[in-house]
Amino acid sequence: MEAAALHAYAAACHRDVVCVAHVTNVMGPKATTFDKGEQDGTDRTLTVAASIAIAVTGRRGDPPRS
Repeated sequence: MEAAALHAYAAACHRDVVCVAHVTNVMGPKATTFDKGEQDGTDRTLTVAASIAIAVTGRRGDPPRS
């Protein structure tokens, strides 16, 4: 659903968007299981997304906050 919303936004505003999906085979049956965490690749997915953003925009932006 989120990807569809991004594409609708892009079409309505005549903007380009990039959508990166972190797909797992595990459903989140409880509210506490939504975040898959570091062990399931969240950090790697964010690294890939950041690399794509840098490649597309040509700039790095602000460093992550701890």
